[in-house]
Amino acid sequence: MKNSRRNFMLSSLAVSTVALVGKGRAAGVNGSGIPGSPEMIELGKKWKAMNSSAAKQRGRDRFNDNKYGMFIHWGLYSQCGGIWKGEKMEDGGTGPRVAEWIMRRKEIPRAEYAKLADTFNPVQFDADEWVGIAKAAGMKYMVITSKHHDGFALFDSKVSDYNAVAGTPFKRDIIRELEQACKRGGIAFGVYYSHALDWRDGGDSGMKDYCYHDKPKQDMFVNKFDPAPVKFDDYIANKSLPQVRELVANYDLKEIWLDTPIYIPPKHSIEFYKTIYAANPETLVSQRIGNGFGDIGTPGDNVIPDEASENTWEGIATTNNSWGYKSYDEDWKSPEETLFWLLENVSKGGNFLLNVGPDGTGTIPPKSVENLVAVGQWLKVNGDAIYGTKPWTVTHEGPTKIAMKGTEHRSKHGKKAEYTAQDFWFTKKGDKLYVSTIVRPEGNTVSIKALKGYPITAIKVLGESGKVNWTEKGGAIEIQLPELKVTGMGYALEIGT
Repeated sequence: MKNSRRNFMLSSLAVSTVALVGKGRAAGVNGSGIPGSPEMIELGKKWKAMNSSAAKQRGRDRFNDNKYGMFIHWGLYSQCGGIWKGEKMEDGGTGPRVAEWIMRRKEIPRAEYAKLADTFNPVQFDADEWVGIAKAAGMKYMVITSKHHDGFALFDSKVSDYNAVAGTPFKRDIIRELEQACKRGGIAFGVYYSHALDWRDGGDSGMKDYCYHDKPKQDMFVNKFDPAPVKFDDYIANKSLPQVRELVANYDLKEIWLDTPIYIPPKHSIEFYKTIYAANPETLVSQRIGNGFGDIGTPGDNVIPDEASENTWEGIATTNNSWGYKSYDEDWKSPEETLFWLLENVSKGGNFLLNVGPDGTGTIPPKSVENLVAVGQWLKVNGDAIYGTKPWTVTHEGPTKIAMKGTEHRSKHGKKAEYTAQDFWFTKKGDKLYVSTIVRPEGNTVSIKALKGYPITAIKVLGESGKVNWTEKGGAIEIQLPELKVTGMGYALEIGT
């Protein structure tokens, strides 16, 4: 099951722009820049000089070492729990059914939606508790929505008083509290910021001013029901870019997750990149900055890529089927399924950023915490097989084959998987090869075909002291495991050469 190193991550300008070609123009999901145009060539050179700097490489190295992080979608929408005036997200509307999209899907007028700020008072929020949960889960970094598409900010912004400090009875800077808690807990901290899409203040991802298609792509994403009378350029100049300047100036950020570029022009994408780079050149930026000017690729929301890549990328997924809190969604990823997602992403060379959606009081749903901590127990023993690793020539061996192609894919089709003791995932770090599993064998013998011909000098089970014996047999390496004393899911092998 060897995997090619196809560059699906849009981590270089050349690959990004080629992927966006459509009738001579960009396809409109990652910016409106025209591939090969003088503008894109000129701006691409400026981006590459920053992207290839030694400082940026230090950021990538740190990012790769951390490997596993907590994504948090939290905001005014969390109070709704996916229900508006008695109607669930699925009960009609336009756009995605995930809970943080309630303003768009239910077409709530801007002034009416803003009233949610009057009741936003999450008294159960405890930044140190959230960091403690992330650490117990084995996560090494955290990224939270500092502003989502609804335009409401969780930080103290002088640009707009539509924020948690100035506009709510809570009156606390949530981003500051989490930043400081992460410092105390030794967790890297980053923020999500919806730079191009803002239903309140005119961010339509350049749809009106920079769309070159007769039928715009992702047209359902923007606010057409109560749009702000603001040009996209003015929204960027007066709100989005100034708020990003506040974030990079006032908080210690290791990652900035920008989102939903669609038709954003390259002049804006590069300005965001330059702004972040000037504040801290080690801060990594998501590819959704637009026009290929990012540092971190992503295969898509709740998507597991088919192939491996050694470029810097990050798989993102939800703990149930929504990013924001949805009160009636109890379809939680089990510990085994969560571990599957982690192994799939990491074995293919990526990081894994797993989302939780706290409720309106500031409480992370207990069932998601329980499942995360169970995976954390596995990582406490087997973390060497995950943190700081790179992909090997084989990513996975075994009968379990699961396609995950988006947030609604899982909710419609289910995971449809029975993990087996014959499923193995491979990672490499230095001169060590790691083999990770989710399920333990009934006996103490396993057979791994991918190891045939590999120059093995030693094998140990992480967290165990018992002796491991192996021999080549029937086109595979047959391994005799010791009695496993550590309880829980699976195990991991460390193979020396």
